[in-house]
Amino acid sequence: MFSRRSGKVLALCRMTMALLFMAGIVFAADVSLRNPDLTTLLAGGYVLWAIVLAGIAWQDWWFDCRLAPVAQIIDFIAFASAIYFTEQPHGVLTGPFLVFGTFLLLVALVRWGTIGVAATGMGLILSAIVPAAALAMESAGPDPLRFVRGLICMVVVSMLMLWLASRQRGLRVVTLPDPIGAPGARRNRVLTGALGQACATMGARGAALAVAWGDEPWIDLLVERDGVVTTERQGPGLLSETLGAPGYPTLFDLRRRRRIGLAAEHQLVIEHEAFTAPLAVRCEVNEGIIATFNSVSSQGQLLVWGIPAMAVDDLPWMAALVREIGLALDREEMATLAKSSAVAEVRNALARDLHDSVVQFLAGTMFRLEALRRRLRDGKDPEGEIVAMKDALRREQAQLRVMIDRLRRGEDGDRATDLTEELRSLVEEMSAHWRIRVTFAAHVGSLSVPIHLSYELRQMVREAVANAARHGQCSEVSISLDHDGSLLTVTIADNGIGFPRAGQLRQPRSITERVAALGGRMHIAEHSNNHLRPGARLDIEVPIRLYA
Repeated sequence: MFSRRSGKVLALCRMTMALLFMAGIVFAADVSLRNPDLTTLLAGGYVLWAIVLAGIAWQDWWFDCRLAPVAQIIDFIAFASAIYFTEQPHGVLTGPFLVFGTFLLLVALVRWGTIGVAATGMGLILSAIVPAAALAMESAGPDPLRFVRGLICMVVVSMLMLWLASRQRGLRVVTLPDPIGAPGARRNRVLTGALGQACATMGARGAALAVAWGDEPWIDLLVERDGVVTTERQGPGLLSETLGAPGYPTLFDLRRRRRIGLAAEHQLVIEHEAFTAPLAVRCEVNEGIIATFNSVSSQGQLLVWGIPAMAVDDLPWMAALVREIGLALDREEMATLAKSSAVAEVRNALARDLHDSVVQFLAGTMFRLEALRRRLRDGKDPEGEIVAMKDALRREQAQLRVMIDRLRRGEDGDRATDLTEELRSLVEEMSAHWRIRVTFAAHVGSLSVPIHLSYELRQMVREAVANAARHGQCSEVSISLDHDGSLLTVTIADNGIGFPRAGQLRQPRSITERVAALGGRMHIAEHSNNHLRPGARLDIEVPIRLYA
């Protein structure tokens, strides 16, 4: 990973190399110059140019970026001129020339990536061939064997730089601190931690985050100055309009109307015109870096200022920061949705249990009370019916306690029960409660299944029998149980009035949800395949894990 101040490092390297080259020309006795005065003048001018570039790189990020292509072209000219004016037939493209070419490739790698390295490599080869050809025409050309060997070395160095450029491609990585608290309820802590991480990563004195949440009309503004974080909430305005606009990390200077944006890797957008940055104006910042981010539920901007020796090398790190902020907010939103989904599932399960047990039991009790009223009106002894109703109430109370216990403790784990016996006892209860004939046929013997599966099947059978008695107006219900080794099948058929038309069959919601939760499937037919005709038939198939 290259330094975040690569422009300054490259400028210092260029200046050092120019000074050493100048010293070699002036003090090396074995160096033969074609035109000593002109060569010394050109070398001195290049040294002065290198010193000026170093000062600019150290003081002004705008001109450092704008002058980079010009500096590269002048470096090419200096490279070709050095080959032409320094007559060394036995050493062309060796020693300092190879170092000079490597420096140019390194500049291209840092500034422009793979494309820049490829273009620079081809430029270096041409910059070496053209002056060598000119020397050859003057009968002062370099030794062909040595020149070709140096040219091959330059090609190899270019290929290595291309490989390094391909390895360098990729996003910067910034890790935000993991805030304390339960996921889904740490949104403000995530933003506060992001401000601190932004200041630490960029070495900045201050940072600000402006975030708009979904369709909410306000904006949360968090500002950190010298380690102190302040928060406030603002209404809609110019700031809210800029938060939702797409954008990329941008270096800006409001007073001089300068900005450089990182549109893509090694792709800079340089603009010199007036522009607006409401967040910077709100924080009274003239120069800094700003970037937008988006998450599932928010849009926002991150502003960082007071960065020592700020340069375009800070833009990839800013991109990494806003990307990680968006991902962190997405994780919080996912945790919130997961909690909401869990609460909704518990609520739906409770509603199903109450509907399939309490509501249906109360409906059946109303039927029995009506029958008891007729017995009293006819002068019959109600004692037996009252005792039966008390027993039914006691059983329903026990079922409610079981349901409440499951809610308190969760599922029953790997505990098992005999499904055949559970359904057989339920059939007797349903027959007495709804005053209809309910039969049960098990095509398997004892069937040990998880207790939560037994509970779900009991609730489905209770709901199906209640629907047949109340809506189907049946007098008889037949229940069968079968198992083929991996699939459990429960069939409920009645002799009621069936459905109005086959095209309007509606699946019972409660049973459908329970079957789907168990990974099973359900089929409803207009009438059954046995002796009960007409009526309806419900086939429930559920994959199960048997217990030994």
